[in-house]
Amino acid sequence: MSNSSKERPHILVIPWPASGHMLPFIDLTHQLAIRGITITFMVTPKNQFYLNPLVSLHDPTTIKTLVLPFPSHPSLPAGVENMQDVTQELAFQMVSALSELYDPVLQWFNSHPSPPVAILTDPMLSTWTHPLASTLGIKSIGFLTCNHYVAAGVLDNYQAMKKEFFFGEMLHNTMDNWALVINSFTELHDKSFHVFKGFTGHDRVWGVAPLATVKAGAERGGPTSIPSDEVIKWLDLCQVDKSVVYVGFGSEITLNKQQMEALGDALEKSGVRFIWAVKKPSNYGSGDKSVVPNGFEDRVAGRGIVIRGWVPQSRILKHRAVGSYLTHCGWGSVLEGLVGGVLLLTWPMQAEQMTNKKLVVDELGAAIPVCEGLDAIPDSEKLAQILKESLHQNRPERIAWMEVSERASNAANQGGSSYKALDELATQISNLN
Repeated sequence: MSNSSKERPHILVIPWPASGHMLPFIDLTHQLAIRGITITFMVTPKNQFYLNPLVSLHDPTTIKTLVLPFPSHPSLPAGVENMQDVTQELAFQMVSALSELYDPVLQWFNSHPSPPVAILTDPMLSTWTHPLASTLGIKSIGFLTCNHYVAAGVLDNYQAMKKEFFFGEMLHNTMDNWALVINSFTELHDKSFHVFKGFTGHDRVWGVAPLATVKAGAERGGPTSIPSDEVIKWLDLCQVDKSVVYVGFGSEITLNKQQMEALGDALEKSGVRFIWAVKKPSNYGSGDKSVVPNGFEDRVAGRGIVIRGWVPQSRILKHRAVGSYLTHCGWGSVLEGLVGGVLLLTWPMQAEQMTNKKLVVDELGAAIPVCEGLDAIPDSEKLAQILKESLHQNRPERIAWMEVSERASNAANQGGSSYKALDELATQISNLN
């Protein structure tokens, strides 16, 4: 195919505004771009910085941006454009606000000299995009950033959920997509892919994980208390491989005062080297969250570091010095831990995280449960012992996890199932042109 932008098929990408969704969409967009697809990526102004690494890697005729003002909503604080700034309870309000972009996107499409042939979107949350694609007469491609094990579990409850308006709409839009892309790989849970194909009635269901992280000179995330290169230099100085515990709970979880104290006490008592990622508290929540215990950093100086704000998590987890990872079990974080080959210590908090924990702990026997629940407070003595023992190289959970990691690597490499799925997806989109 010629590299001429006029001959390349064009798609519109509309992600759900949360880091755990935006970043996989960006990584998938990059893979499609290098396979000959032209992309317009829609964002609101405060989320545009996420695209900097992606845009810096591609010609402006290949990756374009559509920046639309975030619609106001009476239940959302002014200035909020990302789920990391609010709680899960406001997700439906976020859906409602974003649906007001229907008409602006419609107007953009109708005035475009070479409009897209498909919309790539999150079918379970961006429910307004499926009817938009139908109105425009183009294909809708759903990208599920959760794993297929979770999504197939949702399908098991299809009859009950479809009776509720929003969930029914969500499931209909998911199943009625022209194609489904899932942030997982067939070797992890092959039966779930067959479930999807049965529900959709077609074979355009692809697992594409683990997606390679977009790497560029531009920083991938937002403001941080410690620059990424300094974090990596600190890890480089660690003389023993797999000797550092990384602690991070994603972009939407903030721990309360009691949880922070219990975790800080455990890290202090454990004696392990560590990196603790502390999310900056939202301006719209309680003021007692994400508060590092008084004097903690002085007491652990040299042995551990605390990073406030954005953390180069993917780079940290791939570093030879990191051996285990205390995680909230968000699927993007689980995949990054899988790629990095670090043992997971699970503390699921909300949403699909409980099911992710069930997969890696109960189904695969490849992770260590630590705690569970958004308000749960771990026993610091027990947690300290788990942190220390998690670095032992002969743990059966670590051995099992490394086997899964190898399967994931094989899937992503050239000739693997996910690599071939990306090729097939790009080919099918090209045929729409």
